Amino acid sequence: MKQVFRGSRRKVAAVMALALVASLSHVAPTNAAAKKKNNLVILISEKDASWCSQASPGLDQVAIKNSVAETLTIRNASGRIVPYLAKAVTPSADFKTWDIQLREGVFFHDGEELTAATLAANFGASLGLTITPSLPAIAWQDLFGGVRSAAEFAQKVQVTGKYTVRLNLPAPRPDVTSLLYSNGRPTILSTATLRSPNCGTTVVAGTGPFKVKSKGVDQFTTVLEANPKYWRKAADGSSLPKAAEVTFKVVQDSAQRANAIAQGTADMAVFGWTNGTQINRLKGTRGITLYKEAQDTSSSIHFNTTAAPFNNKNARLAVQFAINRDALVTVLSKGNALPATSFGAPYHDYYVAKSGVSFNLKKAKEYVAAYKAETGKDLEILMPQDDTVDGAKTVDVLAKQLEAAGIKTSKMAPIDPTSYILRGFALRQQFSWFNVIASRDSSFASLFSTATNLELSGFRLTNPALAKCFADARATGKAAAYKNCVRTLHAEAYWTPVATYGNFLAVRSDVTGVGATPLPGGGSRELLGRAGWDFASVTVG
Repeated sequence: MKQVFRGSRRKVAAVMALALVASLSHVAPTNAAAKKKNNLVILISEKDASWCSQASPGLDQVAIKNSVAETLTIRNASGRIVPYLAKAVTPSADFKTWDIQLREGVFFHDGEELTAATLAANFGASLGLTITPSLPAIAWQDLFGGVRSAAEFAQKVQVTGKYTVRLNLPAPRPDVTSLLYSNGRPTILSTATLRSPNCGTTVVAGTGPFKVKSKGVDQFTTVLEANPKYWRKAADGSSLPKAAEVTFKVVQDSAQRANAIAQGTADMAVFGWTNGTQINRLKGTRGITLYKEAQDTSSSIHFNTTAAPFNNKNARLAVQFAINRDALVTVLSKGNALPATSFGAPYHDYYVAKSGVSFNLKKAKEYVAAYKAETGKDLEILMPQDDTVDGAKTVDVLAKQLEAAGIKTSKMAPIDPTSYILRGFALRQQFSWFNVIASRDSSFASLFSTATNLELSGFRLTNPALAKCFADARATGKAAAYKNCVRTLHAEAYWTPVATYGNFLAVRSDVTGVGATPLPGGGSRELLGRAGWDFASVTVG
C-alpha cells in the first residue's frame, strides 16, 4: 500500500530555499555528467553498520543491505510473504518439517552459486556456530530448540539435494515463511563472506542487483555499483539494475535532507514519522514526489523490567499514563502519524481495541506517588537517546511530559542508532524505543516477546508465563490466540505504544521506476516497507 504526494507549484519559503549549509558539503551535487552515467544519490539518517548475518538493525542500513544481499522470502505489495531466493517453502501437515527449494542459476557477486550448501552455511552462521552473531534478531536458536554442536545441526538442517534443504523443528512453527523474511534481516551471503574476518563491514557478497564498491571506510558514505549478472529481470524482460552506481550519504538532520533533495543535490531521501515539518514542506515542493509506507508500524517504548525503576509496576504505569500521545504526535509528526493506544494497525495480531492505554495525568501522578510510597524513592528516569537531531527532539518532548507528572528525568550521552538498539537488546538501558511491530503478521514481533536468546525488554525474565503465552499463540498461527497475551502486556505496561506510522520516501521528478521491479513469483515488492525499498528498476535523468 502506498500514498503519493506530488509537489505543487507553490514556492518553497525563502528561508528553506537557501543554499545547503556547510555540513552538507559532503553531498556531491547531481550534475549532467552524473546523469549520463545514471548514478543515484540517496540520503539516509543512519550511519554505516555491519551487514554480516543478522546485523544491521536499522531501517536505512537494511534498505542498503537488501539491495546487495537478499532473503529467501519477501513481502509483496499485497502484504503476503512469498518465495524469493527460495523457489518454494513447503511445510509438513504439523508445521514441524519445512522443505526449502532454492532457485537455480543464482550467483553471488564473488562467483559462488547459491546452493543448499551455501544456505546451510548461512543457517550455521545465524545460529552462531561459525561466527559470532552481532545481532541475533532472528533467534534461530529458538526456532530449532537449541543447536550447540555440528551433530545437532546436521539433524535439524539437512541438505537433501543440490538446491534443497529440510528444516526439522521440535515444535510446530506455522510462521517459518515469515521468519525467513523477518523484515529483511536474514539475508543470504556467500560462503567466503561468512568466513571473512571483515564479514559485513567491508566484505559483503550477496545475490542482489548491486555490489559493494565502497563500504565500512567512511561511516557516512556507502557506494554500490551495478551487478551485471543479476538474476531478476525488469517487467519488459530487460536486465536489472538500471542505475550504474548508487551513493548513500548519511545526513542525520532531516532539515538538511529536505534541503538537499529540494535543491537537486540528491535524488531520493528517507524521512521518518518524527520529521513532520520536513514531510509537510516536501508535500508542497515542486518536482518532488513523496511516497508513504503503509501506516501500520508501532513506535513503542519497551521497559527493562529486570532493574530499577521499571522492575516496579507503578513506575511503568506512571510513564504509560503520563504520555500525551496526541500532543507528542502532533508536535513531531505534524499530522503524518497517529497516536497509538495499542500495537500496529487493527489487522495486526497484537492489536486490541480496548487496551486501557491512555493519557491520564491524574493517574500518572498517583502512580508516581505509589512508587515513592513503596520504594521510598522519587521516580527518576535516565533516558537514552541516539545522536540524530530528531532523536534528541523526541526525547525532549517526552521528558517534558514525564516531568509534568512529577517524574524526574536525565539523559544518557547520545550514541548512534545501531548502538542504541544493541544496548537496548543487552538491557543496558532503562527503556528503549523500538518498532518491531509492523505490517500484518506477528512473526517478527514474536521474536521479542517469547523466551528467545534476544531481549527487547526484560519482561520474559520477570514474567515467564507471559513469554510462554506468546510462544503458545505463535504455535497456533492464529491471531485470536495472541489477544490475551497482549492484554497482559498492556495491563502490566511491559511495552507501551506511542505512535502508529509509516515512513516516507522523497523522490525527484527526474527519477523513474520506483516500485516497478516485478517479483519472480508474480506481483511486485511493497514499494516502501520495513526492509526499505527496491530500487533495481530506478533510473535518473
